[in-house]
Amino acid sequence: MPSSTGRSRIKRKPPRGTLVRYEDRIVEVLGEARDQRIMIRSIHADGTERLTAVKLNNLRPLDDQLF
Repeated sequence: MPSSTGRSRIKRKPPRGTLVRYEDRIVEVLGEARDQRIMIRSIHADGTERLTAVKLNNLRPLDDQLF
């Protein structure tokens, strides 16, 4: 089901190492967490790397072009 912005959501758990979009960042999938959550690694604007568990339905596939 497309979101209100017209972007599709990821419906199945992506394999480890997959790059996906989360909010305004491109993140790396690290693995499965609890319930419908996925562990991701992201780099924030201040340069810090963070590991976060996010809900699967908040991840979106990358567009055809990264930059």
